[in-house]
Amino acid sequence: MKTILSPFDFSDLSEYAFAVAKEYARAFGARLILFYVIPREKALFAKELMANHDFSLSGYSEEKLLRSKKERAVKQLEKIIMKNDGAGIEISAEVDVGNPAEKILEAIEKFNADLVVMGTHGRTGINLALIGSVAEKIVRQSPVPVTTVKAPGFRKEGARGMDTF
Repeated sequence: MKTILSPFDFSDLSEYAFAVAKEYARAFGARLILFYVIPREKALFAKELMANHDFSLSGYSEEKLLRSKKERAVKQLEKIIMKNDGAGIEISAEVDVGNPAEKILEAIEKFNADLVVMGTHGRTGINLALIGSVAEKIVRQSPVPVTTVKAPGFRKEGARGMDTF
């Protein structure tokens, strides 16, 4: 195992999954890639909201808005990497824009990942049907093993806290 991909969205859950991914990387001597996807719809919603409320959009374009969001995300990820400097593992960060599930699947191929470690809320039933799950899509479509991690507060009594598919 040489490369581990850890999808990251700045939530407590993804922080927890990142901690698990670091342990795997340390154990296998693998490099770890933090991967954040800016959902295109979320970025464009801000632009639409501004337009609907008569804010001036002069100088703003979809491209500039997305570039700005990407630059901020890279800076935040770099801070996380710096906090983990000296952890004995190689950590890098990548940011992309688009559909999170699609972009994560593309990143698996692009970075030749051997394992994906990501958080999941553990939604089931109607919540899964209505909200969908990026983790569920990755588990179903990934060409490599996926370890899904639930934060300790989400565990059912007796659950291990992570499942490998």
